[in-house]
This record gives sequence, structure tokens and C-alpha cells, in this order.
Amino acid sequence: MPFDLDFRMRIDTPRPTVFERLLRIEHLSRWFCGWSRIEPKVGGSFKFGGETCILPPEGRSWETKIDEGEVLRRFAFTWPIQSIETRVSYDLDDGPGETTLLRAQHRGVPFQDTTCGSVQDAWRMCLGNLKSIAEGRGDSVRPDHSPVTSPDVRLSVLIEAPPPKVFDAFARPEAVAHWSAGGALGREAHIEPRAGGAFSFGSGDGPDRVLDWRAGHHIGLGWSREPRDRKIEFDFEEKASGTAVYLIATGFQNDDVRGIRHARGGWSESLVSLKNFVESGSSGFTNAHGDQVRES
Repeated sequence: MPFDLDFRMRIDTPRPTVFERLLRIEHLSRWFCGWSRIEPKVGGSFKFGGETCILPPEGRSWETKIDEGEVLRRFAFTWPIQSIETRVSYDLDDGPGETTLLRAQHRGVPFQDTTCGSVQDAWRMCLGNLKSIAEGRGDSVRPDHSPVTSPDVRLSVLIEAPPPKVFDAFARPEAVAHWSAGGALGREAHIEPRAGGAFSFGSGDGPDRVLDWRAGHHIGLGWSREPRDRKIEFDFEEKASGTAVYLIATGFQNDDVRGIRHARGGWSESLVSLKNFVESGSSGFTNAHGDQVRES
């Protein structure tokens, strides 16, 4: 069964800057793939590969073709996946002030799950990094297709802000609701910042209680329902260029490869959203997570 993905994002920089980040190889390697070769014209070839692709190449690289374009406004290419011709398109409009409204679509994808979690989360990671580099900031967590070798999920992100500001993004319900949803409105987080307090990201399947809360340094979260063995911990460490956030999620069964992959992908895209929120004030997405995927 094929799926259509539809992402809408506001990027706080003018449209020509975003368009350039979609087409130039030095930028593509920071948000979309490991390496690329592109002829930026209708009918031109677009080859890309590397371990940070949304999907691992079926050969040495993905070989696609640009089939539509309008300078500074639109760019689309066909992407054959498992012998199925999927299609990616980017549409750019001017937003309020010096901002860009981006709509990225990937139509006809033959599956939802991949080796880094889900195709949706991989796209959200990539588009979050696009927002960051287009706004003149650094890229961060990328899709990870490496084999699952441990039941623990370990991730990290460097955020260009001091520890108190980063920690504050976990302590305020409105901040947590924003970045955990990627920016789209609709969630309502609940936080009691103390050991034994309640905690909710605003989704039904996340942790619901605080196990440990050391302001500025450490947060431990757990479940009062099944899976009771599950735990998520965040550690905050000051660096010369900002704050490193270290995440470890434990309590998975050794043979739950799909669950571990989905946790790795889901938390990866959340860390990208957290970085964008703390550094720029917005994670960027304007449509909700649940509205971004539909059956074709």
C-alpha cells in the first residue's frame, strides 16, 4: 500500500535562500543526503547517496531526474523506489516578513517503516536540518540506518544556547508542547518539575511521571502504566559553543527491533525540533504530525 507524505514548514529566511539550499550540493550534504550530483534544470539528473539519506540507496546511489521546476519557487523530481516511481516536490511561497512557507511532498512511497524508524520521521529530521542551515545555523541529528545492536537508544544533540535556556524548554508546558510536536499547535503538555511529579508531552503513548529532576543537569522520565520498565533520561552538559543534550531510552526487549528503530527515529526528529525551537523560537512545522501521512 503506497503512502503520500505532506510537510508544511515556515523557515525564517527569504525564499531565494531556501531555494538555493534545496539545489546546491554543499547544502544537500548537510540536510538531505551524504553526497550528491545534480544538474539543476528540468530534465537534469539528480544522484545522491550516503549513509544519511532518508532511505538507504538500493545500489551505490539513488538515480533520479528533475521533471519540473520554476526558478526560486518550485523543484520536483521522480525517485524510483523498489521499481515504483515516487515523486518529491518542493513548493516555496513568501511568508510574513522575511520568511518562506515551504511545502514538501513525497508521493507514492511504497512503505512507512525503514531502517531508521519511519519515512516520516526521517523526512522530519531532514527538513528540520534544512530549516536550521537555511537560517544560518548548524545541522544536527541525521537519519541513522545502522543495525540495532543494543536495546538502549542513545542520542545526542548540540544546541547553540546556554544550559539554562535549553533546560527551560523542558520545564515549561507550552515549550514542551511546541517542540515535541515539531511546532504544529494542538498538543497540551503537563509538567510537575519534581521527582514523583506528573509529566506529559501531550501524546498518549509517552512517559507520564518524573523519576528524577535536577534543574539544569538531569531529567528522568518513566511510565506508571505499561511498559513500566521503560525510561527516558536527558543529561545537559555545557560546551564552549552551547549545550550538549544526551538522551538514553531504556527498557526495550532485545528482540524488539522495530520498536527500537521507531524510538531512535522519533527521538532523533524530536531533538532536531528541540534545537530549532531553542535556537530560533520555532520548530517550524505548521501541519500536525498526524496530518502528514495519508494512504495513496
